[in-house]
Amino acid sequence: MIKFRYVLLALALAMPQVAAAEPFLAAYYANIARVDFYNSRGVPLRDVGAVVQQDRANFHRFGVRQSGDEYDPYFGDRAMRARIPELVRAGGVDRYLKQLLGRGWQGYDQVWLIQICGTPGRVTHLRIDPADGDGYSNC
Repeated sequence: MIKFRYVLLALALAMPQVAAAEPFLAAYYANIARVDFYNSRGVPLRDVGAVVQQDRANFHRFGVRQSGDEYDPYFGDRAMRARIPELVRAGGVDRYLKQLLGRGWQGYDQVWLIQICGTPGRVTHLRIDPADGDGYSNC
């Protein structure tokens, strides 16, 4: 009975730590440039998730990188890149991104902070914010 109490006490002490853990896995900066608004066949992309996916394909697969682009530990894998549009939708498309897609390429690059969210071994969504520090959100 005494051992059982110690087990319960240990579980009770561990619970707040688990509940307080944020689902943050990694983050990287991505410079969304003109080349990212077109797929590999030159077709314009009309979806925020597709633009982010193309940025990662350009970075990992094609070696097309702009100043400000950073490595990420997940999207070097083609299957994970294919999930980017759904991960962006799951994270909520912010007004910033709608503005970006709405005005398209205007002759300048824009750097975004992309947070990869989920639990170890499972990416659930992406949060995307301007890199200038306005409006950062957590996973």
